[in-house]
Amino acid sequence: MKYNILISNDDGIKGPGLKPLISELEKFANIFVVVPKHEMSGTSQSIHLKKYLKLEKIKNNIFALIGGTPTDCVKYALYSFFKDKIDLVVSGINTCANLAQDVIYSGTVAAAREGAYLGIPSMAVSAFNEENPCYNKVAAACAKIAKQILKNEKKGRPALCLNINIPANYKGIKVVPLGIRQYDETVVEKKTRKGTYYKLAGRFISGEKNKNSDILAVEQGYISVTPLNLDHTNFKKIKSISFVK
Repeated sequence: MKYNILISNDDGIKGPGLKPLISELEKFANIFVVVPKHEMSGTSQSIHLKKYLKLEKIKNNIFALIGGTPTDCVKYALYSFFKDKIDLVVSGINTCANLAQDVIYSGTVAAAREGAYLGIPSMAVSAFNEENPCYNKVAAACAKIAKQILKNEKKGRPALCLNINIPANYKGIKVVPLGIRQYDETVVEKKTRKGTYYKLAGRFISGEKNKNSDILAVEQGYISVTPLNLDHTNFKKIKSISFVK
């Protein structure tokens, strides 16, 4: 019996990593796809609560959610469209790396995290080499990891959630913690006849000081695999924080 895999992403139905991912995973599993109609990068775990969304059928078991976020896509798929069918959620392939604190903002990671919240082992997959992502090679590596997860992980809350970054010509795999990336960020102002507009801008500075991290692993040519906690509680602070009555 074949496994059933749900694919989502934040790059939308035209995301360049989607077709290569489908092609590799459908070699050993039944594939179900629900992705945003358009790019939804940086939407994190956002959802629509009071708005009806339209589902567009692209072909058999492949759908685009018009106006939906990556988290919407996974919720709708697991609660309704493909309820009780899915064994693994794969989010990606993202067009650039999701390292360190990027996982907080990433729609790609959010889709995987949502799958894990709902009791399905999940993985977020990103191509490390943005200028030359080699999606076919990344998809092939993703498929190998997916097979292992399907073999070793069971459904149930809380489920496994992995953040994975894959260089095209990787040397191996390292299971590592998240690092800390440094950015030089600013807000750019633009004045027009219609008014003043603002845009967040910036550049990546470094992450080289992070030893034994996802940043260092991919820079050295390894696939980085980071298991993510779904519980955000700081248990050390629970014991140390006190308030005056």
